[in-house]
Amino acid sequence: MTCLASVTLTTGDLRALAEGNDIPGLLEDDGYFRCELRGSHPGRHVTLVDHLAWDEDPPVTTHWLWWDSSSHHLTHAPSCLNCHLPHNHPADSGCGASASLCTAATTITDADRSMLEDLEDAVHQAETDHRCQYTAGHEGPHIRLAQSQDRPDNTSTAWWVSWPIPDGTPYRLAIMPECPATAADSNDDGLCLHPSGHPGDHCW
Repeated sequence: MTCLASVTLTTGDLRALAEGNDIPGLLEDDGYFRCELRGSHPGRHVTLVDHLAWDEDPPVTTHWLWWDSSSHHLTHAPSCLNCHLPHNHPADSGCGASASLCTAATTITDADRSMLEDLEDAVHQAETDHRCQYTAGHEGPHIRLAQSQDRPDNTSTAWWVSWPIPDGTPYRLAIMPECPATAADSNDDGLCLHPSGHPGDHCW
């Protein structure tokens, strides 16, 4: 059950929040916001106010409205690695993370994130925080898709972050082929979402 707390902001409140922040659709809202955490959670209430962030796969950096009985304020901060709730949200808040997934995570440098963001024909908004996409207990290094380049000629390049690295460096960014396995009616193109030669089952 979700938290039942809500807050209604005036038009002036919404304009104050919008000042200096690019939040599409905020001024078109009716000012009513409902807490997105589970019931009986500790601390303040929170809701995501940038509606476009719902269209992106987490993690995303977005705008959150926080409030309690005495005040409200806006922050611009990262989401959970697995759902559209704030990073470090209460554990029982209905996170979409699968219990079967590996929990290992790594952080890449801002320079590497910028490099991935600026690649020609890049598809995704590059992130600094990456959680392993394999199932828990997998063999070998951890892995996460970091960026894809989809070109007009229908060729593509997949960039992956893997860790740990035997030479002691925290992580490695590498171009690796995607797994060629296919399954009907799985994801949009029916392809496995892991790199070629991955351990364990395919991911649709």
